[in-house]
Amino acid sequence: MSKIPLIKLLNKIKELPPLPQSIPRILEITRRTDSSAQDLARVFELDPTLTASILKLANSSYYGFNREISTISHAIVCLGFDTIKSIALTASTQNMLNDGLFAYKLEKGMLWQHSTTCATCARMIAQRIKYKDCEEAYVAGLLHDIGKIILSSFAEEQYDQILEKTKDNKTPFNIAELEVLGYDHPQIGGKIIEKWNLPPVLVEAVQFHHQPEKAVENKTLTYIIHLADAICDMLGIGLGSDGLMYVFEKNTFTVLGLSEDEGESIMSELVDKIQSSEPS
Repeated sequence: MSKIPLIKLLNKIKELPPLPQSIPRILEITRRTDSSAQDLARVFELDPTLTASILKLANSSYYGFNREISTISHAIVCLGFDTIKSIALTASTQNMLNDGLFAYKLEKGMLWQHSTTCATCARMIAQRIKYKDCEEAYVAGLLHDIGKIILSSFAEEQYDQILEKTKDNKTPFNIAELEVLGYDHPQIGGKIIEKWNLPPVLVEAVQFHHQPEKAVENKTLTYIIHLADAICDMLGIGLGSDGLMYVFEKNTFTVLGLSEDEGESIMSELVDKIQSSEPS
C-alpha cells in the first residue's frame, strides 16, 4: 500500500477550521509585559462567542470559585493573563478535538478527554519543576495529539496494517505510522500548529512528544508533554487503538529533575483532580 503524499496531507490541513481571529491577538497581548487587563478585555468584546465559552469554563468546578464570574474583566482579574490564554485556546479547539476518530478507535469525546487531562497533567509537572511558563505547558499538552484528526481521515485501511506492525511490541506505534503512512501524527500535529502561527516551542513540543530527545528549541517543554502523555496513557484516559504502544524515553525523569516517586505523586494528584472535578 503506497504512502500518503505530503501534498495531500497539507491540503487536508488547510481544510481544518482556523483558530478564531482573536486568538493571535490574545497570544500577543499575554506575551507583552506592558499589556493591561483592559487591552485583553477589549479583544473579547469583539468575540462574544469566545467570551461565552470562556465564562462557562471559568465557572466550572475545576477552578472552584465560590461566586459566579459573570464578566470577562472579572475572569481576567481572578484567573490572570496566562490562564485566560489557556482557556481561550481550550474553548477554541473543543469542537475539533471532541469528534470521534475511527482509525484510532476513539469514540466521540475521548480525544478531548485525553487532551484536556494531558494539558492539566503538563501544567502540574511544570509547576512541580518550577518551569518558567506553566500555561505554555498546558497549551502544548492540549494540542499534542491534534495530528490524529488529519491522519484518521486517511487511515481506515492503513491502520490495520499499522496495528499488525505493533503486535510484536517491538515497533512503537508512531514508527509504524511512519513506515505505513509516511508521516506520524506528531509530525502532522506540528504542521497544524505552524498553520495556526503558534510559537515554535509549541510546534516542537507537539512534533516530538513521542521522541523528546530530538527537541532543540525547548527540551524541557517537550519532555513535560512526553511525561504527561505517558501518565494519561497509563491511567487509561482517552485510550485508543494506539494504547501504550509508544516508547517511554528513559531519561525523562533525569531531564526534568524528577524522581520516579515524584512521577507517581503527580499521577496520584492528577487522579484526585479528575475525581474532584467529576459531577457528583
